[in-house]
Amino acid sequence: MLIGHGRLNWQRKERITDRYGAIHLSETGAENDHVTFPKLINGQRGSLIAIVRETRQSSHCGDTSRGLFPTVSQVGEKHILGSGTLFIESLGSGTDFNENACVGLKPDDGREHAWLDVQSLYKLHEQTVDLYFEPAHQAC
Repeated sequence: MLIGHGRLNWQRKERITDRYGAIHLSETGAENDHVTFPKLINGQRGSLIAIVRETRQSSHCGDTSRGLFPTVSQVGEKHILGSGTLFIESLGSGTDFNENACVGLKPDDGREHAWLDVQSLYKLHEQTVDLYFEPAHQAC
């Protein structure tokens, strides 16, 4: 299920807390043009998948504590960002507040850090992607 299209990024707090659990998409990369995610998928179990549609150089300096730096993606590249329970949360605060602009996955194993594939995130930073949510298959 396609849930969004745009330039992939994340809030600064994701790196500082080492959670790396939620991302957001913007149409042009400018402030306040964020994609809003559908609430109907909130709380479902499954996977987030990003497919690169357009590439550009990232402006991010990387995460030196993890030894990660942005790299160049290829159009058509597919990244499974993680699996777990999907959540939707707001982006920013005050006049920069955007409700339902961040989407993430809380992993089932209870870990507190790197909820999403951090290496993939740095490969996808500021790349235009199609973002998919694939629900987990329920056992009968």
